[in-house]
Order: sequence, then C-alpha cells, then structure tokens
Amino acid sequence: MASPMEIRERLLQNAEGDYKKFSDVIVVPGGHKILGIRMPVIKQTAKDICAGDWRSYLDDIEDVYHEDLLLRGFVISYAKTDIEEKFRLIREFVPKLDNWAVCDSFSMSFKIPKRETGAFWDFILPFLDTNKEFQIRFTIVMMLAHFVDNAHIDDVIGFMDSIKHPAYYVRMAVAWCIADCFIKFPKETAAYLRKNTLDDATFNKALSKITDSFRVSDGAKEEIKKMRRK
Repeated sequence: MASPMEIRERLLQNAEGDYKKFSDVIVVPGGHKILGIRMPVIKQTAKDICAGDWRSYLDDIEDVYHEDLLLRGFVISYAKTDIEEKFRLIREFVPKLDNWAVCDSFSMSFKIPKRETGAFWDFILPFLDTNKEFQIRFTIVMMLAHFVDNAHIDDVIGFMDSIKHPAYYVRMAVAWCIADCFIKFPKETAAYLRKNTLDDATFNKALSKITDSFRVSDGAKEEIKKMRRK
C-alpha cells in the first residue's frame, strides 16, 4: 500500500481549482482547508487503502485538509473489521465532523448488515445528547439513511420531534429526515405533520423538501402545501 504521504500526494495531484471554489461556497468549511477533489477520486482512494494496511493509514495520516476527513470517513466505513472495532473508529471520528459534507457522506456510506442493525441503532442514539451540531446531525442522517423502515419509523419520527437544537445544520437535517419519512411512510408522517412540536422554520422546510420530491404525487403535494405555517 502507498504511504500516507504518497496518498496525500495523489490527492494533491487531483485537486481542481474551480471545484475548490465551488466547494468553498456550498460546503462552508470548518477548520480544514478544501483542496477541491471530486468524490469519486476520494472514494476510490479509500477503497485502495482498505485493500491494504488501512489501520496504519488511519494511525499515521494527519487530518490537514477537508479531503483528509472525507477519506478517513470512507476508510472507516469501508474497512472490513468486527463491529467493536468499527464502533471504536466511529466514536473517535465523529467529534472531528465540522461540516455537513463530511458528516453526510460518512453517515450515508455504511452498509449495515441486517444482523447488526440493532447494535448500530443503539450505538448512534447517544450522539443526540452531545449538544454538538454535527454529532447530532450524524445521528439524524444515519437514521434517514438506514432506519426509515417498518421497524423504526415511529421511533425516527419521535426523535425528530424531540430534537430542539437551534443549529442550522441540525434543523435542516431534521427537515430532510421528516421529508424522507413522508416519501416512504406517507400515512404515518402526514399524521405527525398535523400534530407536532417543530419550530415553524423546520416544519416549513420539511414541507418544502416533501413538495420538491419527484417521488410524491401532485395530489399529496397540494395537501402538504396547505399545512404551511405563516
């Protein structure tokens, strides 16, 4: 496997100035400078790392750039290991999340085996109590990506209603999750939308995301629009 510095050089060689400018605007970087590397390059690099001694890479690389964080996240999600080590790596990584792009791409990259669904569900819940914007968003995006199903829909909706953190990226994630719940479970979610404790901005954003979806019928969209709060 290439050394961490060789991998860093590979990233630098794939940096694009125009893509960096675009990313600087939409990502709103936290404490890490953006190089401007497209996601397919980062994902393929992560797969290459996981084909070798990925543990040494995670131990040796310093997270200097935004793309280092993206790459670390994908290596953690792609790495083949037992669930205890996986959870340890996630627990160490989640506090590093400092923008929506790293948070969401990491959360959505997992393939959770059915036998581990319950363990993952229990594992992600404590991050809701951290009061940290992107740790809470991590749990929300994990829920919408992996747990909007028959077994968890009521719990997911209940948690969305209970999250009262004021941070923008938390509230937008709640709205996104509720919209996804409506797409997959319209009856249950519509009932919730008629009686909930969401603030007006989050509630209206959820409605907007529902009506923006091509997976929602025109008739349902008209009913949703009527719920909008003034």
